[in-house]
Amino acid sequence: MAKSAEESARYILTIFQRHNTRKNGTILMNNLTLPFAQDGWTEDDLVAGLPFGVEKGWYTIGKESKFVTLTEAGTVEAPVGYVAWGRE
Repeated sequence: MAKSAEESARYILTIFQRHNTRKNGTILMNNLTLPFAQDGWTEDDLVAGLPFGVEKGWYTIGKESKFVTLTEAGTVEAPVGYVAWGRE
């Protein structure tokens, strides 16, 4: 069953966490595609989640769509308990 765009966007934030990405940190778009393929999500979920998170200001997508950059709003919105971001 397809996830909502918001659920997918929030899942993207957890992928940033897995990569220990901090505010203004960047990951390759490819770092998103593999977890979506392996963790019970679909490519359609990723495609729906990306613009939702951009609209919310959680992350930005580079000009060539190769990189995704985490924003301060994204670090605030990320799930609580991620020590590397100073959240408990």
